[in-house]
Amino acid sequence: MVIGLFGLIRLKTEIDHSEIRMSFNPFIKKKIKLKDVKTMEVVNYGFVGGWGIRLWTKYGTVYNIKGNKGLSITLKNGNKFIIGTQKETELKSVLKTLNL
Repeated sequence: MVIGLFGLIRLKTEIDHSEIRMSFNPFIKKKIKLKDVKTMEVVNYGFVGGWGIRLWTKYGTVYNIKGNKGLSITLKNGNKFIIGTQKETELKSVLKTLNL
């Protein structure tokens, strides 16, 4: 049963001119308006104690499936989190295209 659940877990991120959409299926879906973002950058966050959803790290909440690269986001209200990525180059390109 638990092994089957691991096969269902997916982390998907979409970014456009108005928002970031993140789904960590089957658990969480988030939409973040770009107007609410203070800073955003691709970082190497190292090892944060495993994969999945990691709470209370120095980066805030970390959502990752594997690896150690992600989009670090700090909101204007002070909340911080990271969305993991396996597509670092593509993510940097999208941020550059959007002037972020």
